[in-house]
Amino acid sequence: MTYHEMDYLQERELAVVMTGDLDTELRRHFVHEGIQEDLTFAIWRPSVGSRRMSFVLDQALLPDEGERILEGNVSFTSDYLSRVLTSLEPGTGLALIHSHLGPGWQGMSEDDIVAERDRLAGAVSGRSGLPLLGMTWGTDGTWSARTWGRAAPFTYERVEIPVVRVAASDRLSLSFHPLLRPEPAELPAQVATLSVWGAAAQADIARARVGLVGLGSVGSLVAEGLSRMGVSDIVLIDHDHIELRNLDRTLHSNLADVEAKTFKVDVAARGIADSHTAEAVKVNKLPRSLLTREGIEAALDCDVLICCVDRPWPRWILNAIAYAHLIPVVDGGIFARTTPEGRPLHVDWRIHTVGPGRACMVCLGALLRSDVGLDRDGLLDDPDYIAGLSPAERERFNRRNVFPFSLAVAGHQILHFAGMVAGSVRVSGIGPQHYQAYPGEMTVAPRAQCHDDCEINAIVASAQSLVEQFD
Repeated sequence: MTYHEMDYLQERELAVVMTGDLDTELRRHFVHEGIQEDLTFAIWRPSVGSRRMSFVLDQALLPDEGERILEGNVSFTSDYLSRVLTSLEPGTGLALIHSHLGPGWQGMSEDDIVAERDRLAGAVSGRSGLPLLGMTWGTDGTWSARTWGRAAPFTYERVEIPVVRVAASDRLSLSFHPLLRPEPAELPAQVATLSVWGAAAQADIARARVGLVGLGSVGSLVAEGLSRMGVSDIVLIDHDHIELRNLDRTLHSNLADVEAKTFKVDVAARGIADSHTAEAVKVNKLPRSLLTREGIEAALDCDVLICCVDRPWPRWILNAIAYAHLIPVVDGGIFARTTPEGRPLHVDWRIHTVGPGRACMVCLGALLRSDVGLDRDGLLDDPDYIAGLSPAERERFNRRNVFPFSLAVAGHQILHFAGMVAGSVRVSGIGPQHYQAYPGEMTVAPRAQCHDDCEINAIVASAQSLVEQFD
Protein backbone atom coordinates (compact mmCIF):
# COMPACT_ATOMS: atom_id res chain seq x y z
CA MET A 1 0.00 0.00 0.00
CA THR A 2 1.40 3.40 -1.01
CA TYR A 3 0.42 5.24 2.15
CA HIS A 4 3.36 7.64 1.75
CA GLU A 5 2.46 8.78 -1.76
CA MET A 6 1.15 12.33 -2.07
CA ASP A 7 -1.83 11.28 -4.20
CA TYR A 8 -3.00 8.83 -1.54
CA LEU A 9 -2.66 11.31 1.31
CA GLN A 10 -4.49 14.06 -0.57
CA GLU A 11 -7.39 11.75 -1.34
CA ARG A 12 -7.83 10.82 2.33
CA GLU A 13 -9.09 12.59 5.38
CA LEU A 14 -6.39 12.42 8.03
CA ALA A 15 -6.38 12.35 11.83
CA VAL A 16 -4.04 11.54 14.72
CA VAL A 17 -5.07 9.78 17.93
CA MET A 18 -3.25 8.79 21.12
CA THR A 19 -4.16 7.50 24.58
CA GLY A 20 -4.36 9.75 27.60
CA ASP A 21 -1.43 7.88 29.13
CA LEU A 22 0.81 8.68 26.16
CA ASP A 23 -0.35 12.31 26.19
CA THR A 24 0.62 12.53 29.88
CA GLU A 25 4.03 10.95 29.21
CA LEU A 26 4.75 13.43 26.43
CA ARG A 27 3.63 16.42 28.49
CA ARG A 28 6.00 15.41 31.29
CA HIS A 29 8.85 15.08 28.81
CA PHE A 30 8.21 18.51 27.30
CA VAL A 31 7.85 20.54 30.50
CA HIS A 32 11.15 22.22 31.44
CA GLU A 33 12.17 25.01 33.73
CA GLY A 34 13.05 28.12 31.77
CA ILE A 35 12.76 28.60 28.02
CA GLN A 36 13.48 25.24 26.46
CA GLU A 37 11.86 23.18 23.69
CA ASP A 38 12.23 19.41 23.52
CA LEU A 39 11.54 16.52 21.17
CA THR A 40 11.05 12.79 20.91
CA PHE A 41 10.38 10.20 18.27
CA ALA A 42 7.34 7.93 18.53
CA ILE A 43 5.84 4.92 16.77
CA TRP A 44 2.50 5.07 14.99
CA ARG A 45 0.28 2.53 13.21
CA PRO A 46 -2.22 3.16 10.36
CA SER A 47 -5.94 2.80 11.01
CA VAL A 48 -7.64 2.91 7.61
CA GLY A 49 -11.35 3.56 7.26
CA SER A 50 -13.45 4.15 4.17
CA ARG A 51 -12.48 7.83 3.91
CA ARG A 52 -10.01 8.53 6.71
CA MET A 53 -6.57 7.28 7.66
CA SER A 54 -5.74 7.79 11.31
CA PHE A 55 -2.21 7.82 12.68
CA VAL A 56 -2.56 5.77 15.90
CA LEU A 57 0.34 6.71 18.16
CA ASP A 58 1.56 3.61 19.96
CA GLN A 59 4.58 4.55 22.09
CA ALA A 60 7.18 7.24 22.59
CA LEU A 61 10.84 6.41 21.88
CA LEU A 62 12.26 8.95 24.31
CA PRO A 63 15.83 10.16 23.70
CA ASP A 64 18.71 8.77 25.67
CA GLU A 65 21.39 11.01 27.15
CA GLY A 66 23.19 12.90 24.38
CA GLU A 67 20.70 12.01 21.63
CA ARG A 68 19.31 15.54 21.29
CA ILE A 69 20.79 19.01 21.59
CA LEU A 70 19.01 21.46 23.92
CA GLU A 71 19.88 25.11 23.27
CA GLY A 72 16.53 26.83 23.68
CA ASN A 73 15.61 25.26 20.35
CA VAL A 74 16.13 21.51 20.08
CA SER A 75 17.55 19.14 17.47
CA PHE A 76 18.09 15.39 17.26
CA THR A 77 21.36 13.62 16.58
CA SER A 78 22.02 11.15 13.76
CA ASP A 79 22.62 8.44 16.36
CA TYR A 80 19.13 8.96 17.77
CA LEU A 81 17.59 8.78 14.30
CA SER A 82 19.56 5.61 13.45
CA ARG A 83 18.43 3.95 16.67
CA VAL A 84 14.73 4.62 16.15
CA LEU A 85 14.76 3.73 12.45
CA THR A 86 16.38 0.41 13.29
CA SER A 87 13.72 -0.29 15.93
CA LEU A 88 10.79 0.04 13.52
CA GLU A 89 8.82 -3.16 12.99
CA PRO A 90 6.88 -3.97 9.81
CA GLY A 91 3.63 -1.99 9.65
CA THR A 92 4.82 0.79 11.96
CA GLY A 93 5.69 4.37 11.09
CA LEU A 94 7.75 7.07 12.75
CA ALA A 95 6.66 10.39 14.22
CA LEU A 96 8.80 13.34 15.26
CA ILE A 97 7.11 15.19 18.10
CA HIS A 98 8.46 18.45 19.51
CA SER A 99 7.29 21.24 21.77
CA HIS A 100 6.86 24.94 21.13
CA LEU A 101 6.82 27.70 23.72
CA GLY A 102 3.34 29.02 23.04
CA PRO A 103 -0.32 27.96 23.27
CA GLY A 104 -2.74 26.81 20.59
CA TRP A 105 -2.31 25.10 17.23
CA GLN A 106 1.30 25.61 16.17
CA GLY A 107 2.76 26.49 12.79
CA MET A 108 6.24 25.45 11.62
CA SER A 109 9.49 27.41 11.68
CA GLU A 110 11.98 27.07 8.84
CA ASP A 111 14.13 24.87 11.09
CA ASP A 112 11.11 22.63 11.73
CA ILE A 113 10.47 22.27 8.00
CA VAL A 114 14.09 21.44 7.21
CA ALA A 115 14.19 18.80 9.96
CA GLU A 116 11.01 17.06 8.84
CA ARG A 117 11.03 17.53 5.06
CA ASP A 118 14.74 17.35 4.29
CA ARG A 119 16.25 15.22 7.06
CA LEU A 120 13.45 12.81 7.87
CA ALA A 121 10.67 12.38 5.29
CA GLY A 122 12.66 10.37 2.73
CA ALA A 123 14.56 8.30 5.29
CA VAL A 124 11.39 7.38 7.18
CA SER A 125 9.24 6.48 4.16
CA GLY A 126 12.13 4.54 2.62
CA ARG A 127 12.60 2.50 5.78
CA SER A 128 8.93 1.93 6.70
CA GLY A 129 6.85 2.53 3.57
CA LEU A 130 4.79 4.92 5.69
CA PRO A 131 4.86 8.71 5.73
CA LEU A 132 6.62 10.73 8.40
CA LEU A 133 4.23 12.16 10.97
CA GLY A 134 5.18 15.52 12.46
CA MET A 135 3.53 16.86 15.61
CA THR A 136 3.90 19.94 17.80
CA TRP A 137 2.77 20.39 21.39
CA GLY A 138 1.58 23.80 22.59
CA THR A 139 1.93 24.91 26.19
CA ASP A 140 -1.84 24.74 26.74
CA GLY A 141 -1.91 21.09 25.68
CA THR A 142 -3.08 21.73 22.11
CA TRP A 143 -1.64 19.35 19.53
CA SER A 144 -0.96 20.15 15.88
CA ALA A 145 0.03 17.66 13.21
CA ARG A 146 1.06 17.20 9.58
CA THR A 147 2.49 14.47 7.40
CA TRP A 148 4.82 14.43 4.40
CA GLY A 149 3.81 12.87 1.09
CA ARG A 150 6.14 11.75 -1.69
CA ALA A 151 5.29 14.05 -4.62
CA ALA A 152 8.21 12.94 -6.84
CA PRO A 153 11.49 11.06 -6.36
CA PHE A 154 13.33 12.66 -3.39
CA THR A 155 10.59 15.32 -3.14
CA TYR A 156 8.22 15.50 -0.17
CA GLU A 157 5.41 17.95 0.48
CA ARG A 158 3.51 18.78 3.63
CA VAL A 159 -0.11 17.72 4.18
CA GLU A 160 -1.84 19.32 7.15
CA ILE A 161 -3.85 17.06 9.47
CA PRO A 162 -7.14 18.62 10.58
CA VAL A 163 -7.66 16.94 13.97
CA VAL A 164 -5.70 15.33 16.80
CA ARG A 165 -7.59 13.29 19.40
CA VAL A 166 -6.53 12.24 22.89
CA ALA A 167 -8.66 9.35 24.15
CA ALA A 168 -8.20 9.48 27.92
CA SER A 169 -10.01 7.73 30.75
CA ASP A 170 -11.90 10.88 31.72
CA ARG A 171 -12.48 12.65 28.42
CA LEU A 172 -11.92 12.84 24.67
CA SER A 173 -9.79 15.93 23.94
CA LEU A 174 -9.89 17.33 20.41
CA SER A 175 -7.42 19.74 18.80
CA PHE A 176 -8.60 21.18 15.48
CA HIS A 177 -6.67 22.98 12.75
CA PRO A 178 -8.04 26.55 12.97
CA LEU A 179 -8.33 26.96 9.18
CA LEU A 180 -9.27 23.45 8.08
CA ARG A 181 -11.72 22.91 10.96
CA PRO A 182 -12.64 26.37 12.30
CA GLU A 183 -14.94 26.85 15.25
CA PRO A 184 -18.58 26.99 14.17
CA ALA A 185 -20.59 30.12 14.72
CA GLU A 186 -22.68 30.38 17.88
CA LEU A 187 -26.22 30.10 16.53
CA PRO A 188 -29.45 31.38 18.11
CA ALA A 189 -30.99 27.91 17.84
CA GLN A 190 -28.34 26.58 20.26
CA VAL A 191 -28.62 29.19 23.03
CA ALA A 192 -29.91 26.75 25.64
CA THR A 193 -27.30 24.12 24.74
CA LEU A 194 -24.47 26.69 24.91
CA SER A 195 -25.67 27.84 28.32
CA VAL A 196 -25.04 24.39 29.84
CA TRP A 197 -21.49 23.41 28.81
CA GLY A 198 -20.23 26.62 27.19
CA ALA A 199 -19.03 27.74 23.79
CA ALA A 200 -15.64 25.97 23.80
CA ALA A 201 -17.12 22.56 24.58
CA GLN A 202 -19.96 23.11 22.12
CA ALA A 203 -17.45 23.92 19.37
CA ASP A 204 -15.76 20.56 19.95
CA ILE A 205 -19.05 18.68 20.20
CA ALA A 206 -20.23 20.23 16.95
CA ARG A 207 -17.06 19.26 15.06
CA ALA A 208 -16.70 15.70 16.37
CA ARG A 209 -17.64 13.01 13.87
CA VAL A 210 -20.09 10.71 15.63
CA GLY A 211 -20.96 7.27 14.33
CA LEU A 212 -24.26 5.59 15.25
CA VAL A 213 -24.36 1.80 14.91
CA GLY A 214 -27.98 0.69 14.93
CA LEU A 215 -30.84 3.07 14.05
CA GLY A 216 -33.73 1.31 15.72
CA SER A 217 -35.53 2.23 18.91
CA VAL A 218 -32.54 3.71 20.74
CA GLY A 219 -30.42 4.79 17.78
CA SER A 220 -33.19 6.81 16.13
CA LEU A 221 -33.54 8.83 19.35
CA VAL A 222 -29.79 9.33 19.71
CA ALA A 223 -29.66 10.60 16.13
CA GLU A 224 -32.36 13.15 16.93
CA GLY A 225 -30.56 14.28 20.08
CA LEU A 226 -27.23 14.76 18.30
CA SER A 227 -28.97 16.64 15.50
CA ARG A 228 -30.67 19.10 17.83
CA MET A 229 -27.45 19.56 19.86
CA GLY A 230 -25.67 20.83 16.75
CA VAL A 231 -23.42 17.89 15.84
CA SER A 232 -22.53 18.55 12.21
CA ASP A 233 -20.91 15.27 11.07
CA ILE A 234 -22.84 12.04 11.64
CA VAL A 235 -22.28 8.52 10.29
CA LEU A 236 -25.27 6.15 10.27
CA ILE A 237 -24.70 2.37 10.07
CA ASP A 238 -27.58 -0.12 9.94
CA HIS A 239 -28.52 -2.75 7.35
CA ASP A 240 -32.16 -3.09 8.42
CA HIS A 241 -35.33 -1.55 7.00
CA ILE A 242 -38.56 -0.44 8.66
CA GLU A 243 -41.15 -3.10 9.46
CA LEU A 244 -44.60 -2.79 11.02
CA ARG A 245 -43.26 -3.98 14.38
CA ASN A 246 -40.84 -1.03 14.47
CA LEU A 247 -43.48 1.73 14.44
CA ASP A 248 -44.05 1.82 18.19
CA ARG A 249 -40.34 2.33 18.88
CA THR A 250 -38.50 3.97 15.97
CA LEU A 251 -38.62 7.76 15.79
CA HIS A 252 -39.78 9.35 12.49
CA SER A 253 -40.88 6.01 10.97
CA ASN A 254 -44.37 5.67 9.49
CA LEU A 255 -46.59 3.33 7.51
CA ALA A 256 -45.26 4.61 4.21
CA ASP A 257 -41.79 3.50 5.31
CA VAL A 258 -43.14 0.03 6.07
CA GLU A 259 -44.67 -0.25 2.61
CA ALA A 260 -41.53 1.09 0.92
CA LYS A 261 -39.17 -0.98 3.11
CA THR A 262 -37.24 2.19 3.82
CA PHE A 263 -33.83 1.67 5.36
CA LYS A 264 -33.56 2.82 8.95
CA VAL A 265 -30.55 4.96 8.06
CA ASP A 266 -32.72 6.84 5.54
CA VAL A 267 -35.42 7.45 8.15
CA ALA A 268 -32.83 8.79 10.60
CA ALA A 269 -31.21 10.97 7.93
CA ARG A 270 -34.62 12.39 7.04
CA GLY A 271 -35.18 13.31 10.67
CA ILE A 272 -31.75 14.95 10.95
CA ALA A 273 -32.42 17.02 7.84
CA ASP A 274 -35.57 18.36 9.48
CA SER A 275 -34.28 18.96 13.01
CA HIS A 276 -30.59 19.87 12.93
CA THR A 277 -29.49 23.14 14.53
CA ALA A 278 -26.02 23.24 12.98
CA GLU A 279 -25.44 25.70 10.17
CA ALA A 280 -24.89 22.69 7.93
CA VAL A 281 -24.84 18.98 8.69
CA LYS A 282 -23.07 16.17 6.84
CA VAL A 283 -24.67 12.73 7.09
CA ASN A 284 -22.99 9.61 5.74
CA LYS A 285 -25.50 6.75 5.44
CA LEU A 286 -24.40 3.14 5.19
CA PRO A 287 -27.28 0.64 4.80
CA ARG A 288 -24.97 -2.25 5.64
CA SER A 289 -24.23 -4.29 8.73
CA LEU A 290 -21.30 -3.38 10.92
CA LEU A 291 -20.23 -6.99 10.32
CA THR A 292 -18.95 -6.21 6.83
CA ARG A 293 -15.76 -4.61 5.55
CA GLU A 294 -17.77 -1.51 4.63
CA GLY A 295 -19.37 -1.33 8.06
CA ILE A 296 -16.11 -1.56 9.98
CA GLU A 297 -14.36 0.91 7.69
CA ALA A 298 -17.19 3.42 8.15
CA ALA A 299 -16.85 3.02 11.92
CA LEU A 300 -13.10 3.69 11.71
CA ASP A 301 -13.84 7.07 10.10
CA CYS A 302 -15.38 8.32 13.36
CA ASP A 303 -14.11 10.18 16.43
CA VAL A 304 -16.75 8.62 18.71
CA LEU A 305 -19.08 5.66 18.22
CA ILE A 306 -22.45 5.14 19.89
CA CYS A 307 -23.55 1.52 20.05
CA CYS A 308 -27.30 1.03 19.73
CA VAL A 309 -27.30 -2.65 18.77
CA ASP A 310 -28.21 -5.48 21.10
CA ARG A 311 -26.45 -8.38 19.36
CA PRO A 312 -23.27 -9.73 21.00
CA TRP A 313 -21.07 -10.06 17.91
CA PRO A 314 -21.29 -6.44 16.65
CA ARG A 315 -20.86 -5.22 20.23
CA TRP A 316 -17.71 -7.37 20.47
CA ILE A 317 -16.37 -5.72 17.31
CA LEU A 318 -17.13 -2.25 18.67
CA ASN A 319 -15.47 -3.18 21.96
CA ALA A 320 -12.31 -4.10 20.02
CA ILE A 321 -12.42 -0.90 17.93
CA ALA A 322 -12.61 1.21 21.09
CA TYR A 323 -9.20 -0.03 22.26
CA ALA A 324 -7.31 -1.09 19.14
CA HIS A 325 -8.20 2.09 17.22
CA LEU A 326 -8.75 4.43 20.20
CA ILE A 327 -12.31 5.36 19.24
CA PRO A 328 -14.42 5.57 22.43
CA VAL A 329 -17.73 3.71 22.27
CA VAL A 330 -20.79 4.75 24.25
CA ASP A 331 -22.77 1.56 24.79
CA GLY A 332 -26.16 0.87 26.33
CA GLY A 333 -28.40 -2.12 26.88
CA ILE A 334 -31.91 -2.89 28.07
CA PHE A 335 -33.06 -6.03 29.88
CA ALA A 336 -36.74 -6.70 30.56
CA ARG A 337 -38.41 -9.77 32.01
CA THR A 338 -42.14 -10.39 32.16
CA THR A 339 -44.41 -12.93 33.80
CA PRO A 340 -46.10 -15.59 31.64
CA GLU A 341 -49.17 -13.35 31.73
CA GLY A 342 -47.18 -10.48 30.20
CA ARG A 343 -46.80 -8.30 33.29
CA PRO A 344 -43.46 -6.56 34.00
CA LEU A 345 -41.29 -8.56 36.37
CA HIS A 346 -37.90 -6.87 36.11
CA VAL A 347 -36.59 -4.00 33.98
CA ASP A 348 -33.13 -2.46 33.98
CA TRP A 349 -30.68 -0.80 31.64
CA ARG A 350 -26.98 0.01 31.54
CA ILE A 351 -25.07 2.91 30.02
CA HIS A 352 -21.29 3.02 29.86
CA THR A 353 -18.43 4.35 27.78
CA VAL A 354 -15.60 1.99 26.85
CA GLY A 355 -12.14 2.88 25.58
CA PRO A 356 -8.56 3.38 26.77
CA GLY A 357 -8.31 3.68 30.55
CA ARG A 358 -11.86 2.37 31.06
CA ALA A 359 -13.21 -1.12 31.66
CA CYS A 360 -14.29 -2.89 28.48
CA MET A 361 -17.77 -4.37 27.94
CA VAL A 362 -16.62 -7.84 28.99
CA CYS A 363 -14.98 -6.68 32.23
CA LEU A 364 -18.08 -4.60 33.00
CA GLY A 365 -20.21 -7.73 32.71
CA ALA A 366 -22.18 -6.13 29.88
CA LEU A 367 -21.03 -8.67 27.26
CA LEU A 368 -20.40 -12.41 27.62
CA ARG A 369 -17.76 -14.12 25.48
CA SER A 370 -20.00 -17.18 25.23
CA ASP A 371 -22.82 -15.10 23.75
CA VAL A 372 -20.47 -13.76 21.09
CA GLY A 373 -19.63 -17.30 20.02
CA LEU A 374 -23.31 -18.22 19.80
CA ASP A 375 -24.02 -15.14 17.69
CA ARG A 376 -21.09 -15.79 15.33
CA ASP A 377 -22.31 -19.35 14.82
CA GLY A 378 -25.83 -18.14 13.97
CA LEU A 379 -27.41 -19.94 16.90
CA LEU A 380 -29.19 -16.86 18.22
CA ASP A 381 -31.26 -16.87 15.02
CA ASP A 382 -32.05 -20.59 15.30
CA PRO A 383 -35.49 -21.03 16.94
CA ASP A 384 -34.79 -24.68 17.75
CA TYR A 385 -31.61 -23.74 19.62
CA ILE A 386 -33.35 -20.92 21.51
CA ALA A 387 -36.22 -23.25 22.45
CA GLY A 388 -33.73 -25.65 24.02
CA LEU A 389 -32.25 -23.05 26.34
CA SER A 390 -33.20 -22.66 29.99
CA PRO A 391 -35.85 -20.02 30.78
CA ALA A 392 -33.17 -17.71 32.23
CA GLU A 393 -31.01 -17.98 29.11
CA ARG A 394 -34.01 -17.36 26.82
CA GLU A 395 -34.78 -14.21 28.79
CA ARG A 396 -31.27 -12.91 28.09
CA PHE A 397 -31.85 -13.06 24.34
CA ASN A 398 -35.47 -11.90 24.16
CA ARG A 399 -34.58 -8.26 23.35
CA ARG A 400 -37.82 -6.84 24.77
CA ASN A 401 -38.01 -3.08 24.57
CA VAL A 402 -40.53 -0.26 24.50
CA PHE A 403 -40.24 3.42 23.61
CA PRO A 404 -39.98 4.76 27.20
CA PHE A 405 -37.03 2.45 27.91
CA SER A 406 -35.36 3.62 24.71
CA LEU A 407 -35.86 7.26 25.66
CA ALA A 408 -34.04 6.73 28.94
CA VAL A 409 -31.07 4.87 27.42
CA ALA A 410 -30.73 7.26 24.48
CA GLY A 411 -30.75 10.28 26.79
CA HIS A 412 -27.98 8.86 28.94
CA GLN A 413 -25.90 7.84 25.94
CA ILE A 414 -26.06 11.40 24.63
CA LEU A 415 -25.04 12.72 28.05
CA HIS A 416 -22.08 10.33 28.14
CA PHE A 417 -20.97 11.61 24.72
CA ALA A 418 -21.42 15.29 25.62
CA GLY A 419 -19.68 14.96 28.98
CA MET A 420 -16.79 13.02 27.46
CA VAL A 421 -16.07 15.72 24.86
CA ALA A 422 -16.78 18.59 27.26
CA GLY A 423 -14.57 16.97 29.90
CA SER A 424 -17.34 17.28 32.49
CA VAL A 425 -18.35 14.42 34.78
CA ARG A 426 -21.13 16.73 35.94
CA VAL A 427 -22.73 16.02 32.56
CA SER A 428 -21.76 12.40 31.91
CA GLY A 429 -21.40 11.06 35.45
CA ILE A 430 -18.31 9.46 36.94
CA GLY A 431 -18.60 5.98 35.45
CA PRO A 432 -20.80 3.15 34.13
CA GLN A 433 -24.43 3.52 35.19
CA HIS A 434 -26.98 0.84 35.97
CA TYR A 435 -30.66 1.69 36.44
CA GLN A 436 -33.22 -0.66 38.00
CA ALA A 437 -36.78 0.37 37.34
CA TYR A 438 -37.79 -1.15 40.66
CA PRO A 439 -37.23 0.38 43.11
CA GLY A 440 -36.13 3.20 40.74
CA GLU A 441 -32.45 3.34 41.58
CA MET A 442 -29.43 4.38 39.50
CA THR A 443 -26.06 3.03 40.66
CA VAL A 444 -22.62 3.94 39.33
CA ALA A 445 -19.26 2.15 39.21
CA PRO A 446 -16.65 4.93 39.41
CA ARG A 447 -13.29 4.45 37.67
CA ALA A 448 -14.02 0.90 36.51
CA GLN A 449 -10.93 -0.78 35.00
CA CYS A 450 -10.31 -3.95 32.97
CA HIS A 451 -9.16 -7.04 34.82
CA ASP A 452 -5.42 -7.70 34.72
CA ASP A 453 -5.87 -10.76 32.50
CA CYS A 454 -8.24 -9.09 30.03
CA GLU A 455 -7.08 -9.69 26.45
CA ILE A 456 -8.16 -6.17 25.51
CA ASN A 457 -5.02 -4.77 27.15
CA ALA A 458 -2.89 -6.44 24.48
CA ILE A 459 -4.54 -4.60 21.58
CA VAL A 460 -4.63 -1.00 22.87
CA ALA A 461 -3.35 1.34 20.11
CA SER A 462 -2.51 -1.67 17.91
CA ALA A 463 -4.77 -0.55 15.01
CA GLN A 464 -5.50 -4.26 14.66
CA SER A 465 -7.37 -5.08 11.46
CA LEU A 466 -10.86 -6.44 12.02
CA VAL A 467 -12.09 -6.75 8.45
CA GLU A 468 -10.42 -9.92 7.13
CA GLN A 469 -13.03 -12.17 8.75
CA PHE A 470 -15.74 -10.45 6.67
CA ASP A 471 -14.02 -10.56 3.25
